[in-house]
Amino acid sequence: MSLSNLRHRRAAYLASFLNLFLGGAILTGFASLYETGSTPGLAKADRSALQTMALVIGGWGALIIAFGTAATLSLAVQQREKEIALLKAAGALPRQIRRMIMTETAVLLAAAAIPAVPAGMAVGHTVLATLKSTHQVSDGVGLKFGATTLAIGLGDIALAALVAAIVAGRRAANQSTATALVSAATEDTGMSRKRKIAGIVFIALGLDAGVMSATLMKNQGYATMSTAGQACILTGIGLALLAPALIRAAVAVLGPLMRRGGGYLAEAELRRHSRQAAGVLMPVILFVALANGALYQQFIQDDANRAQHIAMSADDKGVQTLSFLVVGMIALFAAVVVANIAVATTLHRRREFGQRRLIGDTPGEVRRSLGWETCAILIAGLVFGTLAALAGVIPFSYAKTGHLMPQQSLWVFFAVAVSVTVLTLAASLGAARRVLNVPALAAMGG
Repeated sequence: MSLSNLRHRRAAYLASFLNLFLGGAILTGFASLYETGSTPGLAKADRSALQTMALVIGGWGALIIAFGTAATLSLAVQQREKEIALLKAAGALPRQIRRMIMTETAVLLAAAAIPAVPAGMAVGHTVLATLKSTHQVSDGVGLKFGATTLAIGLGDIALAALVAAIVAGRRAANQSTATALVSAATEDTGMSRKRKIAGIVFIALGLDAGVMSATLMKNQGYATMSTAGQACILTGIGLALLAPALIRAAVAVLGPLMRRGGGYLAEAELRRHSRQAAGVLMPVILFVALANGALYQQFIQDDANRAQHIAMSADDKGVQTLSFLVVGMIALFAAVVVANIAVATTLHRRREFGQRRLIGDTPGEVRRSLGWETCAILIAGLVFGTLAALAGVIPFSYAKTGHLMPQQSLWVFFAVAVSVTVLTLAASLGAARRVLNVPALAAMGG
C-alpha cells in the first residue's frame, strides 16, 4: 500500500523528495569538509578553517533542513487525514498506519539519497575551490569524500526524516476516526500544547542569545556574531512553530483591507485553512530571518572594521565567506521549501477550486482570491521574519557600533522581500494555473 500511495501521489510527495535530496546534498557537502579537515598531516590553519566551516554551517544547516523536511512530510500526511480516517474505519490498526507512513518516508529517503551523494560531492568541491581561491586553505588540499562524510551527511537527513515520520505518524494513528473525518472536513485550526510550548521555548532561547550577544559576548570578536546568528535562527524557528496562530493574527489585522479589496473569500479561506496556510508561512519566516540576519550582521561587521581602519585579515575573509555561504546554501534550501510547499498546498486544493467554479466563480476570480491569500501570508512572513532577524541584528549592532538600529541601507531587506515575494507568488499562481486548466467536473472527481 505504501508503494501504491507513492505511485499515485507523486505530486504530493515530490516536495518531500526535493527537500530530502537538497538537504542531503548540502549536509554531505559540508560533511566532506569536516572529513577533509580530519586528514592526518594537514596544516593546523587548513584544519581549523575547514572544520569550523563544516561545524558552523553543517550544525545550523542540519537544524534548518530538519525543520523544513519535517514541515513538508507533516504537510503530506496532513493532506491525507480523510484517507487515513477511512483506512481506520475499514479496520486498519494504528500501528499499521504508522508503519505505512514510515515505509513511505524510508522509500523517499532512499530515492533522494542516491542523487544527493554526487550532488553533495559537487557542493564540497565548489566550497573547497572557493576557500582555495580566497587563500583560506592551501592549494594542495584535496577533498575527502568517504564513509565519514556519508555517515554524517546522510545520517543527519535520515534522522530528521525519521523524527518527522514518527511525529506525523503518531498524530495520524492516534486520532480517532470520527475526529479525523471532522478535522478533514472543518480544518481544525488548533495547535497542540507541545507545539505552543516548543515555539515559546525557541523564542525565549533566541531572545536570550540576543541579550547575551549585546552584553556578555559584546567584546568577544566573532563569537558575538555567532551568538547573534543563533538569536536569529532560534527566534525564527520559534515563530515558525507558532505559524497557525500568526496566520489568524495576520487575518485579524488585514481582514478589513482584504474585504474592501474584494478578498472576502480569501479572508474566509485563511481563517478556515490556517494550518495549510501556516505550511507556506513557516519557510517564508525562516528565509526572511536567515537572509536578513546573516547579511546585515556581515555588513555591520565590515563597516565597523572600516570605521576603526582595521584591514581585513584572513579570519575576516573566512567569516565573510562563511556568512555568504550561510545565506547562499541555507536560504536556497528555504527558498526550495517555500516553492515546494506553496505548490503542494495549491495542488491539494484542486477539488475546492472545482467546486467554486461549479457554483459560479470564474478562473480569474479563483486566481485573484488565491493571490489575496498569498499576499496576506507574505506580509505576515515579512513582518515576523524581520522581527526574528532583528532579534539578532539589533544586539549585534549595539555591540559593534553602540547604535540599536543598524546604519546600513534597506536595499538588502528590499532585495530579500522581492525575492521571496516573486518566488511564492510564482509557485502558488503557477500551480493554480495548472489546476484551473482541468475542467471543473474532472477536478471534482480527482
